[in-house]
Amino acid sequence: MSQSAILPAQPLTLIKAGAGAGKTYTIQSTLADWVKQGIVKADRVLAVTFTNDAANEMRTRIRLALLKEGMMAEARLLQKSNISTIHAFGLEILKTFAYEAGKSPAPRQLTEQEQDFLLRKAMDQAQAIQPVLDDLEHYGYGGGFKGDDFQDADEQLTETILALINKLRSLGKGFSETAGEAEALLRQAKDTIKTTYGHVQKDGAPYADQLWSAIEAVKTEYPDVTILREKGEWGNNGHTRAFVDNIYSATRERLDRDWKLWASLQFDDNLKKIREKHPRADLAEPVWNAAEKLSVHPGPLNDALTHIECLINGVLETLAAYQYTKEQAGLVDYGDMVHLANDMLEANPEWLDGIAGDYDCLIIDEFQDTNPLQYALLRRFQASSKYTLIVGDLKQSIMGFQGSYSRLFAELLNDGEKTPGVVKELDSNWRSTHELMDFINGVGTALFGSKYQELAPKAGYKSDLPAVQVLRFSKDDWNLNANAKSSKPGFTAEGNIALANHIKELLGSGSQITDRHSGQKRSIRGSDIAVLARGHSRLGKFAEALRNVRVEVQIQQPGFLACESVQWVLSALQALNNRRDHYAWLDLLTSPLVGGQSTERLSELLASYDSKTALKHSLKDLLEPLGNSLRKQPVKNQLLTIIEEGRLFETLNSHPQGPQYRANLIKLIGLAEEFEALQPETLNAMGIAGKNASTFPVWLNENKDSIDEQPTADPQAEDAVVLKTWHSSKGLEWPVVMVLDAEKASEPRFPSISMAYPDGGIDTMLDQSFVQVMPKFEDERTKNRFSELLEDEHIETNKNVYYVALTRAREQLIVPCWDSFSDGSMLSYILPLVMENDTSVEQKQVTPTAAGQDSSLSQVAEYGAMLIKRGNQLGKLKHSISPSLDKGDSIFEAPETVRMSYSPALDLEKFNRIPANSLGTWVHRLYQVYFMRPELLERALAMKPGCVFEKTQKTEIYRHLDGFRENIENLLGHEIAIRSELPVHDLSELDQVVSGVIDLVVNGLDRTLLVDHKSDGDGKLVDYLVQLNAYRYMYREQSSTIFGVNWIRSAELEVLSN
Repeated sequence: MSQSAILPAQPLTLIKAGAGAGKTYTIQSTLADWVKQGIVKADRVLAVTFTNDAANEMRTRIRLALLKEGMMAEARLLQKSNISTIHAFGLEILKTFAYEAGKSPAPRQLTEQEQDFLLRKAMDQAQAIQPVLDDLEHYGYGGGFKGDDFQDADEQLTETILALINKLRSLGKGFSETAGEAEALLRQAKDTIKTTYGHVQKDGAPYADQLWSAIEAVKTEYPDVTILREKGEWGNNGHTRAFVDNIYSATRERLDRDWKLWASLQFDDNLKKIREKHPRADLAEPVWNAAEKLSVHPGPLNDALTHIECLINGVLETLAAYQYTKEQAGLVDYGDMVHLANDMLEANPEWLDGIAGDYDCLIIDEFQDTNPLQYALLRRFQASSKYTLIVGDLKQSIMGFQGSYSRLFAELLNDGEKTPGVVKELDSNWRSTHELMDFINGVGTALFGSKYQELAPKAGYKSDLPAVQVLRFSKDDWNLNANAKSSKPGFTAEGNIALANHIKELLGSGSQITDRHSGQKRSIRGSDIAVLARGHSRLGKFAEALRNVRVEVQIQQPGFLACESVQWVLSALQALNNRRDHYAWLDLLTSPLVGGQSTERLSELLASYDSKTALKHSLKDLLEPLGNSLRKQPVKNQLLTIIEEGRLFETLNSHPQGPQYRANLIKLIGLAEEFEALQPETLNAMGIAGKNASTFPVWLNENKDSIDEQPTADPQAEDAVVLKTWHSSKGLEWPVVMVLDAEKASEPRFPSISMAYPDGGIDTMLDQSFVQVMPKFEDERTKNRFSELLEDEHIETNKNVYYVALTRAREQLIVPCWDSFSDGSMLSYILPLVMENDTSVEQKQVTPTAAGQDSSLSQVAEYGAMLIKRGNQLGKLKHSISPSLDKGDSIFEAPETVRMSYSPALDLEKFNRIPANSLGTWVHRLYQVYFMRPELLERALAMKPGCVFEKTQKTEIYRHLDGFRENIENLLGHEIAIRSELPVHDLSELDQVVSGVIDLVVNGLDRTLLVDHKSDGDGKLVDYLVQLNAYRYMYREQSSTIFGVNWIRSAELEVLSN
């Protein structure tokens, strides 16, 4: 045992431990020494960390340290100590004093899915939030892209409310209706807004009148908007034309509350050609000047204060209903485990004395990840503990989004510095090579300045690899993003292929690395390399690039429910529980998993079909007899039987996606077990009656957002390159690490929800804390003031998470470097280091030729089939039906259809730069906005990825949409009611699960028309008849329901002829 790692026993020791500094070794060595000296007994240790994996590792490491010292009895006694997560410790306290406190002695912990559902249900009943719900766009919730996915306005509001709930509960607020709590929270939040916003006038009407006068002057001089939009006038680019359009769309009424309109009329550099070159710029100047007064207009501030009041009151109302539901059902969530335990011990000090008396020492690991509520509980035990050891690193504080707050550790360190010997700093690094540590120390100083303590490299091995590889992408050869107007490849598109090829070359180079466990040199493998990125979107694209160059990957991605093996088992479950479900049998028998998508197979099944015997096949003959006994078993047992009798695991052994499909099936079995353990009240609240084979798929789809992540196929896969986010890499290490996205700068997002504390000591922080809510403001100067308030903390968090990513490397760090990076990006901090002419830093210029792909990649991998020989593939039927996604063959005779043309067709070739899925989503959104919120269509046209600003293009789209509506009115009459993007979730006539979204539902006087938009080309309605027919049962009450497909590219509406 190294004596340098052993710390003396004293009432309080605070350890500052940088990345790779050996904090876990210090904890195990110190505790083993204390036990050896008899200072601490092995069964009287309270050690708390924040994940189950970390708790298990700590227990194992301490036990091994005791065994190495020959303390066998003490190692056995350690099992009686409490080494756990903070939540498990809190739950143990609840159980210990349940009877005395009048609580359930066996509280059931809510799953994340149940917690999310109950919160959303309580949220739906909250009245305080209604004013915001009634006017979402006015309060800044207009819908938009979050990463690659479009987020609706109501989902944006829901996300804001859930973030506010998370922060409030982290502070210990909202658990009970405490007198004055709401007033205090509102007062503090509003005071912050008023102080930051600055001075405003009492009356905004004069400013609105001034702006309206300036607008009228423009309209008087140019009555026809088309003239001013011409290139020879003000309309020389998209921005100036948008400025003109906003002038002509303005009304005096809108100026009283439409702050986005005000902001759009302010001057910026995109409009300077009007000012510099147009003879009538004198008409624009008064508009610009009047619009600038938005910063002192009282309207935006008053709206912000109303917004905050609705949010905070709505959240407290939601939490009150949520807490009541849990208490009535004897349920607890993670927050309750800590909060209720803390309240119990505060109200009953003798209980605290009883528990604290069971321990000699308290150890808290990863303290920088502690939230205020957790610290309030632990501080009670710290005060009673003989010896307390607290370990953390402010530079690795990256969990603020989960409610942790690094200021707690900072304040604790400040207090500790006042007493000599309390604060210790580990000054060595045992992870990275000497050469790599020289670079990382330079990075630490560049990011954190004098706050960074350089770590002395102590790793006892050398590497043959260059410590740092800088892969430079010149802007002369590359664009940052792919651009259809440029011949240059995109750094974040084709650049991924170039980087993937670099990794492939490294794997094939025969390079040697030092094995972490054996300490011996060996050839590098895929699992020795990690690629770290800011977010999942970039990782998904990079995973595809690696697969394209035939490099295996290990990544967690969505797609669990769409997985072929999961779909096959669900189809079998449905078919065996409902003999009439011919759809399920057809889906089952035509699955590519059993080689069923051949033309011969489909022809054979259709030829064998009749109303009495239904479908005939040997696989059906094998499985169908299981139905009678299967239906009486729990869902989990049914799944296991289906998998075993169908020999599914055997089939997956030869499937190219076998490991992932097998992992998904194991997850499905686990979910079935979780489903069966649910309380009936929980299922009833979700609108699900009973636990059976029909309701299980419905429950899965209800929870899709939280369960659709695929599990890691094989965590021990040696040949797979590991892909993780910067955040999720914490606590891990690899010989080689490539860190992406350093060229990007990020800014604070609004609305912003964060924790705030008035000045004061650590003992009063929890009582004085509040949640800081920063709404979105349209005025640029106002927005900048609020950004400045959040900027320091935002930058600090970005530095921390980047530092975490860089310090995962043991031997080599690969840094892709885009020459034209953004100001404020992480690359801007470390540029002098990566540009140094140092032997440990290898510079490589990446050319577009490095993005070449193997031409043989188009070959389809062959794999074995189960029971049936595989042939040519056709479109696959899905278990969960969605006409927007699925295309299958009907087992019924194809009906006659009629095509009704309208004009003009929508020329989508102009958007060929946009991926088909993204384009389809955008076009669907245009239809939705046109029918449901036509006043927002201009905005929808301008949104990504379409970005339509040209008048002629907008006019063409308007005419297309008008023509489509006229076509519908010709069919159903002018008295129609329209619903767009209608979610569907039900069981069909044959008890088949129907889940999806109907693009358009049009109710006429005597008929209802269901329309599915198709933007990906021409086709036939009959291709989608199976799915469309299933939706008919959602409209059983209608006397006549007809189907139609809107072929957008050809401007034709195809409907059934009768």
